[in-house]
Amino acid sequence: MDVCAQALLIAEKMVNDGRLKAAVDSRYAGWDAPAGQDILSGRRSLTELADQVLAANTDVAPVSGRQEVFENLVNRFCG
Repeated sequence: MDVCAQALLIAEKMVNDGRLKAAVDSRYAGWDAPAGQDILSGRRSLTELADQVLAANTDVAPVSGRQEVFENLVNRFCG
């Protein structure tokens, strides 16, 4: 029970701090754009997206999800 209570207190601090929410919002901001909403709602298929990328003939570079930043932020509250 003590562990659950401690976890709840840490979660409250994280929510009130706002940095984790800001980082998550930034990471997934593209899903709020019209194209992201079309994908989420099912109005655009994976095939359509693939065709769009192939038609543009661009080399799409991967973007870091900054996982380590998230882990370090969470660890700061637990330490």
